[in-house]
Amino acid sequence: MEIIYSLLMVTARVSTPILLAATGAIYSEKSGLSNIALDAAMIMGAFMAVYGSYFYGNSWVGVFYAILVGLVIGLAYAGICVYLHGDNTVVGIAFNLIGWGLTTFLLPVIYGTTGSFVSEKIQSLPKITIPVLSSVPIVGGIFTNQTWVTYFSWIFVALTAFVLFRTKKGMIIRAVGENPQAAETVGYSVKHTRVVCSAITGIACALAGAHLSLGLMTMFTEKMTAGRGFIALAAVTYAKADPKKVLFVSLLFGFSNALSNQLQLLQWPADLILTIPYIFVVIFVILDPMLGAWRKKRRRMIEGGY
Repeated sequence: MEIIYSLLMVTARVSTPILLAATGAIYSEKSGLSNIALDAAMIMGAFMAVYGSYFYGNSWVGVFYAILVGLVIGLAYAGICVYLHGDNTVVGIAFNLIGWGLTTFLLPVIYGTTGSFVSEKIQSLPKITIPVLSSVPIVGGIFTNQTWVTYFSWIFVALTAFVLFRTKKGMIIRAVGENPQAAETVGYSVKHTRVVCSAITGIACALAGAHLSLGLMTMFTEKMTAGRGFIALAAVTYAKADPKKVLFVSLLFGFSNALSNQLQLLQWPADLILTIPYIFVVIFVILDPMLGAWRKKRRRMIEGGY
């Protein structure tokens, strides 16, 4: 029981960056502007969160700096792709390379060190345990010792599902993505909508980065996103920008990460353990369409009386 409790606690914690980034990316995807620069906003958000926390001694300042840089990246990405008609794939890759390179360059410039930066002056995000819910058998670990960012990520998923499918604003976003010409004809600004959605994406990804550097760890390491931005992008693409499916894929990745942490205690080879989360995602992506096809075939057989 304790192992399951611990697994669920770690699953909730490590799935947060993927969940935030992927949910934020849904807005861009639904507006018709696929955002490839998720990793750039995440790594810059992680860097600026540490910067604000270190120099001001306050994690909230770090989060503010992260959100600010995420907003700038989201607006810059949309500006180039929407107004300058840049290719989103090329622009996204360029942004990611700039993000990795810039943080690597600034690390020795600001802190006088390379590789990673650790200091007692960096204030981590406060951990919160929800009374009563944390005492529930087995699943209580989900509500134990989590950062507020983790709890916010769950609210963000529900809010996104509500906004996109239950409000007029969501209808406009989907209309812009599905038929931009028709949306313009009835008076909705395609460019404005896509810029706003890209800004939301940038902020969400930067907050995910802040959780990485101030929540999961209390430090900054070069390329510490470890491809999470691309995993978030894959989650959105696979889930067809459905918030519920994005939540499931994010939790799957988080669970595989938590499982790999447990296997470390059994002294499994480190290189093999690092690949486990990605193996889980690949297996799921391969098997799910096969299961879907099998269910459809079985349904047809039942309806046909076979």
